[in-house]
Order: sequence, then C-alpha cells, then structure tokens
Amino acid sequence: RGSKKSNVAKSGAFLVACGSRWRRGAMGVCCSAPKRDGRITLHLDSMMDRKGVRFVQNVSRIFHTNCDVAAIVFDEFFEKQKRTISKESLERFFRERQDEDPPVNLKDEYEIENAFNEFVLTGDNFVACDSLVDEDSMNEPLSHYFINSSHNTYLSGDQLFSKSSTSAIKRALLHGCRVIELDCYDGGNDGPIIMHGGTATRPITFRSAVQTIYEDGHSVSEYPVIITLENHCSCEKRDELAKILQEELREKLFIPTSSRTEKWPSPASLKGRVIIRDKLKYKQDKKGLKAEASTVGLGLLKAASGKKAGGTWALALPPSAGEGDANEEDEEVDSDNNKKPTDIIDTSLKSLVSIENVKFKSFDDAVSLDRSISCSWGEASLLSRARTTDPGIMTVFTERHLLRCYPGGLRVMSDNYDPSPAWSVGAQMAALNFQANDKPTWLNRGKFAANGGCGFIRKPRYLIDPSVPAPAGPSRALYVTIVAGSGWDNFKDADLFDAPDTYIRVTVAGNMNDSASHTTSTFNDHVRTGPRAQPYFNETFEFQIVEPELALLMFTAYDMDTTSQHDFLAQHCIPVSLLRDGVRILPLYDEEGKYVGGEKQPSACLVVMMKYK
Repeated sequence: RGSKKSNVAKSGAFLVACGSRWRRGAMGVCCSAPKRDGRITLHLDSMMDRKGVRFVQNVSRIFHTNCDVAAIVFDEFFEKQKRTISKESLERFFRERQDEDPPVNLKDEYEIENAFNEFVLTGDNFVACDSLVDEDSMNEPLSHYFINSSHNTYLSGDQLFSKSSTSAIKRALLHGCRVIELDCYDGGNDGPIIMHGGTATRPITFRSAVQTIYEDGHSVSEYPVIITLENHCSCEKRDELAKILQEELREKLFIPTSSRTEKWPSPASLKGRVIIRDKLKYKQDKKGLKAEASTVGLGLLKAASGKKAGGTWALALPPSAGEGDANEEDEEVDSDNNKKPTDIIDTSLKSLVSIENVKFKSFDDAVSLDRSISCSWGEASLLSRARTTDPGIMTVFTERHLLRCYPGGLRVMSDNYDPSPAWSVGAQMAALNFQANDKPTWLNRGKFAANGGCGFIRKPRYLIDPSVPAPAGPSRALYVTIVAGSGWDNFKDADLFDAPDTYIRVTVAGNMNDSASHTTSTFNDHVRTGPRAQPYFNETFEFQIVEPELALLMFTAYDMDTTSQHDFLAQHCIPVSLLRDGVRILPLYDEEGKYVGGEKQPSACLVVMMKYK
C-alpha cells in the first residue's frame, strides 16, 4: 500500500563512544524518547489510577461491522435466528465458559448485543482477577520476596544530560516502587547532592530527595521503602547524610538494633518504615584517596564538551561505562568474611544502615558469612552467573542474602535490560530505569500488579528452599484468542499516510523457561475512524507454561511499517497467575501505563478469550 513515513527518532538508533569503536545501544531507545537535553516527560500518575471504574465509564463499544463480536462471544449458547440468549443459556455460559457463578436476577431473555454490553464490557470482567495483598504471606524474611526496584531513581531522562528530579522519585513511588537508588556526593553549602557522577546530569539536594520519600513513600503501599545509597561522600558529609535522614524521615526511619543481621526482618514487621542500604566501608576512606566531590565538576565539563571523533560528536560516558556494568560492582568494597564491620569512622550513618552492601566474591564466600548481606550484579554478571551456576547454589545464596541487579553502563539512554533472568535466579531486586517506559518496564509493572500492587511478591517455594524441585517442563497450557479491538480512533494519527496496519503480539515472559511469542495477522481497512477502523482477528494461540508462578503474559499492539521499525500503539501485561478463564476485556495502556483514550476518545480495549488448562 505504498511507503509509510520514516521517523529517525523512532528508530532508536544512537552511537556511543567505546574505546576506538562505535557501538549501538543494546536495546534501543526507550519508547518515550528523550529530547536533545535528555528530558523525558514524566507524568505524575499513580498505579491507583489504573482501576476499572473510570475505564468502563469511557470504554469504546464500537466494533467492525464485519465482526459479529457478540455472536463469537456467545457461540453455542444463543439462538441464532432470533439473536437472543435465554436466562438458562446465559447461566450455562457463565458456568461453562466463564468458570464462575452467574449473576442473580437475570431476565428471561436478552438480545445478544445487550448481553454483551451488560455482562462482557463491564468493570468486573477484566482479564485479570482482582489482586489483593495476601497479608498471611508477608511474614517471611525480606530475602524471600521479589521487590519492586528502580535504578538511578532521581533521573528524569537519560543517564548523561537529564535533570535529577524529586518528581522522578515521586513518580516511581506512585508506580509502586519500593527500592529507591540515590547517588550521593558532597555538594556545597546546601549539603550533599544527588546526581549521576561523571556526567552532565543536574543535581538535587539529598534533603529534597529524602523529603519526597517521606511524603510519598507509602501513598500506594504501606510496606517498607528501601533507600539504597551509592555513596561517594566524604566522612564529614556522611555524618550530614545521617543527620538529614533522621531529621526528614523521623518516625519512619528504621534503626537496626545491631550492625550484624543474621536474619532479615519481614515486610509485615516494617510497615510504614524506610530502611537504609549502604556500604560500611568506602573506597574514598583508603589512604591517599579523597571523596569524589571533585569528579562532579569534572564530569560536567567532560560530558558537556565531548570529543570530536571522525567528524561525529561523541558522548562522554560515565566512568567505566565502556566496561559494561562494572561500575557499581567496583564501587563496593571487600567485606572480610566473618570479621565484624567495626572501625568505621562515620558511626552515625553506620548505625542507620539495615542492609549492608558488600562486593560479591564467590558463592562459597557468601555461604561462609556469619551474617546476611546484600550485593549488586550488573546485567552482564547476572547473565553469566545465571548460565554457569547450579540453580541449587543460586537458591541457597538468594534465600539468605539480598541480590540487586541493575542495567549495564552502556545504557546511557536509560533503556532497560530484561529482568526475567534476575527473577529466574531469585534476585530480589531487579532495578530498572522507571522513566524509560519500555518493554522491561511494562513487564515489571505487570509482575508487581500481583499481591495488591504492594511492591513485595513472595518467591516460589523452589526459589527459597533448594530441596523443592523447580518445574522441569510445561505444567499447563494457555490458550489465548484475540477476538477484536475497539477504541482504535485513538490511533487515527499513528500513521501519516493511512490508518494503522494493526497487529497484536502476545508474549509469555517473566523467566528464562517461559519465552514465546505469537503474532496475529495484520488488519487495515484504510479507514481512520468509525466502525471500519476497529480491528478484528478471532485468532487463537497456544502457550506451554513451565513456571506459572513467574510467567507474565504481555499484549502489545503495533502499526506495521514497511520502511522502518513498527510503531508502538498500546500494551498490557499481567501475571499468568492472575488470569481468568473465559471471555474478558483487556484495557490498553500507552507506554507510560495510562489508559489509551478516555478523555477526547473512548478508551481502547481488546476482547479476548482465555483458557488455562
């Protein structure tokens, strides 16, 4: 149908200097592309906005004239000549297809279009069941949970030029994040600052960041917030950090009774609290080394000026970015195996640290420790160790110790790595750039929709107890039928020359054993608005699920391009464990996680049929 627009910005291509070579970003730019100054538009929406009432009030109810959606939904249950469904047949529909009790006070007969609107396009018919916090599951040690975690939380855009912002921290908290990372430097008269060292990112004060955590840390979840410090401050400034934490967090600050943690407290015991994760030994305390406050100004100059190479301006990367993800791991200082963490100069900050962060040496070393600790792995280390380490050894390690994983140093555009391998090995904290709005972020949002969105999900028993065998093969079959879409008027301008060529991709992800994808045919009736603009498919796909407690089901809608990468339209991700059998509606979200439509246009959705055997 002719060539479509080619949008360079959408291609996600960028080059970064890496030694004498040029390398392309590993996963491309995030879907909400930053502007030239590194900004990404941050909307202070909350996960609480994604409740069903507002969606159903505005949901689109128009479908393509060639797709008899009501007839497909009630197939085998309605009288085809009269296009009606009796009370008895509708009750059978609920029991057999929906696997639930029928509503009370049904009428004797319905036209199938009316039955479809009344019983399918409703707020209690989402594809995922209601998710509530399982209070009884929240009393185990912190190491037994996946924890919703962020990386460089304070950044509003890319890793090189964007602003540090309290709004970025607030948005992460409103999206359910429980682990906030702050990179601390000495700063000046206003006290310690937060910024990405060695770059042109603009700072905020440490105090303002902590104030935001106090104000918004428990807006959507009463369970604890963990502040993880990448601490570059001098001894004097670390005392100031401690003072600020105590002044601003007040009653929320959890102060441990001992510097040695033999067993982690539970999320339930830490409700409403903020706990501190930091090193207890610092590189800058070694003889002859100074705190890294001076690197801030140097980084600003380096990143702002860049160096010209071969006629192309090169980005100045953060220190050790060319080495992949070694930067944060190298910041950690060796911890003597069973030596008590004493002789630390800044005892005031040390007394506030509940989660001691140390450099990972080996699994044998970790097993021999007489206390529980935390460590960090970059994505390259994660993938390498996940491939080469016996699962039982990994489980012994992550049952006792806390493991945080984070994006590699070359992801300067704040794109993300796939968190699935981290979850597969039992890593509690798969830290992501929350401002990215990319596929890993959508997976993370879907995963932590479970357990009431509280930010803590108990790991499967086989990732806690090495004596419990992990699934060895497919245990259940999932059948997904994409019937039709509605609300596609929202995408009328997605393509410059024509209506979007819509297709739906259905993907199972969330762990290393469940990784499969199916794609519908492409729909285009060459009409931008009205009934003929609404796509229809009625196509069924089968997935064999190996780890249902970890698996996620993601739906993504795209506009197929013939001359450039396919354009994203909408997405929705949910845990397989929350799926409901039957005919359901699937609200569609934009890249930021907000409903598509609902203001100027009715909200977009898919009608799907699920069967989980």
